[in-house]
Amino acid sequence: MAVTRRLDGVDLARAVALIGMMLVHIVLTIDWRTGHPSVAGMLAGGRAAPLFALLAGLSLSLVRSRDPRGAGSTRAVVVRSVLLVVLGLLLGSLESATVLVILAFYGVMLVALLPFLRLPTRPLGLVAAAWLLLAPVVHLLLLGPLDGRYQGQLDLADLADPAGFVAELLVTGTYPALVWLGYLLAGAWIGRLPLERARVAAGLAGAGALLLVASLAAGLVALCSGAVDGVVRDSSWRGLFTSPGTLDDVTDPARLLVVGEHTSSSLNVLSATGSAVLVLGLCLLLVHVRPARVAVAPLLAAGSMPLTMYTLHVLWTWSENAHDWRMADDRHVEWASQVVVLVVAAWLWRRAWGRGPLESAVRAVSLPRG
Repeated sequence: MAVTRRLDGVDLARAVALIGMMLVHIVLTIDWRTGHPSVAGMLAGGRAAPLFALLAGLSLSLVRSRDPRGAGSTRAVVVRSVLLVVLGLLLGSLESATVLVILAFYGVMLVALLPFLRLPTRPLGLVAAAWLLLAPVVHLLLLGPLDGRYQGQLDLADLADPAGFVAELLVTGTYPALVWLGYLLAGAWIGRLPLERARVAAGLAGAGALLLVASLAAGLVALCSGAVDGVVRDSSWRGLFTSPGTLDDVTDPARLLVVGEHTSSSLNVLSATGSAVLVLGLCLLLVHVRPARVAVAPLLAAGSMPLTMYTLHVLWTWSENAHDWRMADDRHVEWASQVVVLVVAAWLWRRAWGRGPLESAVRAVSLPRG
């Protein structure tokens, strides 16, 4: 039962991340430029994707330790990463695609994580903490020499400029691997913990809550003191949940104190890490309660096949924009409808065939022969 509970908690957290990303992509709860966040925007904006990244590091850590010669082998991870990059570029190349596809960035981050998995648990934790603290500073310093600007969709056309393509993957892109690797490192360290224990899950939830509150408090102090007046439009508490008001000067040191989504700033990274660890801890606790675990079975199914669910979501959203159709005029209803359809489909598929279709295909291609 311990192993089942552990995996259930991780699957539930993945489902939460998927639903959060779908919320941001469909409802558009927050205007990144002018900054009018709704409650949903404050909860999911800039937090769902980092949660997914943290869970990717955790999952790789688990697979690496449990099946080092099979799915956790270096060859298998590299092949999976290449497939993620290719799929990400293909999805990003779809005309009228509105979702900023993250898969290619994930692929690069998984390969970059491999050397760190050789570290003992304590050094890995120290590296993760240092990376989360220092990478945003290094990222800011590199943006100037690279003439960095916030990039749009990463697609096949970017391959025409190899140097620019690599720079976008690592530094100048929407999800720069240089910074986001910190989430995977944190997840890999968490994957070393006995997550089946309720005490550990509660500790994660508590630590995540403390980090989240501390980072938000630091961001509020920066707002009230005027330290970020030049980069945040709204100086009220709502400024904590918005991106900078201007994208012209991405090298302003004051940006490190911005909590708002996907800024890759110090406080943004710490805040997103705190919320991710909090959600993971709560999910791990929830599945210890048998009635709750039964009730969230469809979500567990969706969380067990994240690549399939994410790809279907991107294709669904692209199809709506390309062919001008909607299941509902109200975007909240549209989001809820898409969530219900995909979650139920995942639940039925899992009951009939087990592993998700894309997960099965990737596993078949990536596993070592013989």
